[in-house]
Amino acid sequence: MNIPGQQPKREHHFYVSTAKFLFHHPEHGIVAVRDPIRLGDAEQHALSPLIIYGLTVAGLPIRWLTFSAVNQRIPFCEVLQTAWKTAEGLRGLPDILRVNRHLAQADPALVADMARVGIQLKIADAKDKWLPASLRSAQDAARWLLRRHGPGTPSLTEAIYALCLDAREDHEHSSRRGSRGSSNRDLEDRIEQWLSLPMRPSASIPVEGTDWKAGPWLSSWESSLPPDRPRYFRHDSLDNGTWLLSGSAPAEDCGEDDLAPIEYGYDNAAEVAKSLIGCWPNPPKEIAAAADTTLRQLQWFISEQTTLDRSTRFRLEGLLGIEYDEAQGSYTPAGPYVLIAQKPHALEDICQKISGGGDACPCEIVPAQGSADPSWRYVLINAYGSPPSIVMAPRGAPITDRLPDLILNYEGVRPVSLPLYKDVVSTCARACQTPEANVREMKDFARRYEQKWADCVWLPD
Repeated sequence: MNIPGQQPKREHHFYVSTAKFLFHHPEHGIVAVRDPIRLGDAEQHALSPLIIYGLTVAGLPIRWLTFSAVNQRIPFCEVLQTAWKTAEGLRGLPDILRVNRHLAQADPALVADMARVGIQLKIADAKDKWLPASLRSAQDAARWLLRRHGPGTPSLTEAIYALCLDAREDHEHSSRRGSRGSSNRDLEDRIEQWLSLPMRPSASIPVEGTDWKAGPWLSSWESSLPPDRPRYFRHDSLDNGTWLLSGSAPAEDCGEDDLAPIEYGYDNAAEVAKSLIGCWPNPPKEIAAAADTTLRQLQWFISEQTTLDRSTRFRLEGLLGIEYDEAQGSYTPAGPYVLIAQKPHALEDICQKISGGGDACPCEIVPAQGSADPSWRYVLINAYGSPPSIVMAPRGAPITDRLPDLILNYEGVRPVSLPLYKDVVSTCARACQTPEANVREMKDFARRYEQKWADCVWLPD
């Protein structure tokens, strides 16, 4: 607890990790990746990983970073002593140094080393959000360091030295007194209060022969990354750095013999699949299994982080009723479908697509005689020239009240014959049983009423 009239407890977050966005290349020097890449995939681009070491003032955007090669690790005490002696924004030694359990286990002597200079080493528990946030912020900030010293230094030692100079200048800039242009007045005040604290001189910490044990914890961030995708190098004249970008190199970046064939049209299949899955009656895990892939692969595909192999993609497109429209030069949801009103954006997007941009007059159908389903409301989307789709909306749900806004050209309630209404209810029940049943049951429904369903909803002549 901080006592009025006394200086607050000073706390630093100390973290060490394999750099997530920075690598070394024998020709380009330090290379930044826009999207994270697995270390094994980075090797295929001749990229070598780096280690990032950092100290962040707890609760403030003041950090100090340095780097090393993986096979030239710097002892923790040496990193700390250098930081506390040279980084003005840290204000010298803290009272508390907070680390994660992996770092503490990598150098068991760190507790005693810190105690000798009056610092309490605290290990963050599993619920701690601030220490991981400091590391994530440092990882992201590292890729945007201005490359003032990097160009022309492709050798590993020189490139890392130049990168450390860039990081030092970044720290000096963030530690200057005065306004930083932030709109957060409270944060500005807390930064100024911290920088007003007197410097604490750094005591000598023994660093000779003190090594630490590396392990998988250094690169735990790569476990959630998708398989690699095509990437290419590009020099950025704005920051003088080289980037490894995702995708295929633009034509101006390729040699005459390296130009990739340009496919006609726009591959928006992942975008369409994402909206459909957001309205599908079955959960994504069942959809993935029906397409013979994993949930993670499906999630990566619809978030456009990776592609699917050709056979899996064909199965998914067939399952979801996605077809390529040559006239539009893009993929479209052909249907017909039974959809569930769950996610507003997904519902609005799919209803607009299956109605041809609004070329339909959707309406909620109710039985002309008898009682309606007590659990669901049924909206028939009867697009011109296409079989109908049905949106099921749970009664009493907030999204159901928004149907007139989410479904283009919504025409309100329309009574239909009791046999037709019962058929709609039973068709939807069968369509919801499995992912594969959806399009199949709705196609059967459309065939049964091929000449009659135009009587339920207005259609152009």
